[in-house]
Amino acid sequence: MRSLQYKIIISLFLTCLMNGCLGARSTVPTHYYLIDPVDNPSLSIKKDTSLSIEIISLHIPQYLERFHIAKRISKNQLEFSESHQWGENLRKNLLRTMSRNLSQLLATLDIGTPLNRSASLPDYRVQIHIEQFELESNDKVKLVARWQLSSSKSSKPLGVFSAKLQGEKTIKKGNYEQMISVMRKLYGNLCERIAKTILSQEK
Repeated sequence: MRSLQYKIIISLFLTCLMNGCLGARSTVPTHYYLIDPVDNPSLSIKKDTSLSIEIISLHIPQYLERFHIAKRISKNQLEFSESHQWGENLRKNLLRTMSRNLSQLLATLDIGTPLNRSASLPDYRVQIHIEQFELESNDKVKLVARWQLSSSKSSKPLGVFSAKLQGEKTIKKGNYEQMISVMRKLYGNLCERIAKTILSQEK
């Protein structure tokens, strides 16, 4: 009789364990994302010359240095996702993507970065500051940036420029893939604006 009770108790214990009665939870998978280059046509008009560009630096806010993807849930409050993260340091990702986007837009392979310095003297140097780049509480992505352009021909900056970009799409709740797609598009737009400020100096 007692043996039968033990068997029943063990059977119930195993059933409960399998069904998560003891607090066991299924593991939520972690998803990783990158902001890749966009396929933009070249803006460069001069086909016989190739510009040399150096990206001196690219800065992002400290809170964006985390691997957990940030979004705003109010004007002054952020939320970081545990299960949706960047595949690498966001600043390095944006720097590499900026280099590849500018290379395509300006039709040049001579793009130097802090990670890959160019051996030639650059025609133009650019410093980029990303001030905001995340999903806002209105469920739309916002990108705020400024950049300083200088030339090897002059010790004075050619100018400081800025852009405030917002995605048109309203991101569905929890749809990080859609959010990253919009971020990629906005960042490509920023790269295009930077390329145009460089080309405007060539006229």
